[in-house]
Amino acid sequence: MAVNLPDYANGYLDGLIAAQLKIQGYNFIEELLGPVINDLCEAFPLQPFGMETREFLYAQGIINRRITAIERLDLLADIAGKHRVDLFTHYKEFSMPNLYNHGEVYSYDEFPRVIKQSKINLNITLRSIHSGIPLRAFEIMGSGGFLLSNYQADFLDFFVPGEDFVYYEDKSDLLRKIDYYLIHEDERKEIAKNGHDKVAAAHTYRHRIREMLDFIK
Repeated sequence: MAVNLPDYANGYLDGLIAAQLKIQGYNFIEELLGPVINDLCEAFPLQPFGMETREFLYAQGIINRRITAIERLDLLADIAGKHRVDLFTHYKEFSMPNLYNHGEVYSYDEFPRVIKQSKINLNITLRSIHSGIPLRAFEIMGSGGFLLSNYQADFLDFFVPGEDFVYYEDKSDLLRKIDYYLIHEDERKEIAKNGHDKVAAAHTYRHRIREMLDFIK
């Protein structure tokens, strides 16, 4: 993972990262950092903001972010190997064969239009997010876009897979589902409509504010 870590710690973390990359829906990084936590603290001194454990701080602040970066690059490369990929990001210099970097979307009017016009909107959640539904997922469905996301159990509390959105279990499953939904346009559009209608009916800011006010009362 890093040249200024002992060989044992580097090997341990490389193996831990490789194992976590294969698992969706459960993150075990924090609970398994014990054998190398002292090495991490010495190599990358971090100052806690509150009552966080050292394991939490390094798992969330460094390792899970590295895992996410590795995962996103790997998946984008494999997808771009078969299909055109349009990327919208503030990393303007990022490039990859068959990937078209459009830069950042600045306007609140433009952002929903980009989502709506995209055939498939891919959500690869930051690995440090262990629970809840990412805001980006609500933005995609709320804009009428087709959402293809990594698996997170919290989605199932509010949305029906294959009806409101689609999730993938691993890389091969992701590539199969991209192939499938690019061909089955009517099914893709129906899922996007269902997701939009469900967000509009129960998951707008008005709904959340009403719930907070009811809780306060």
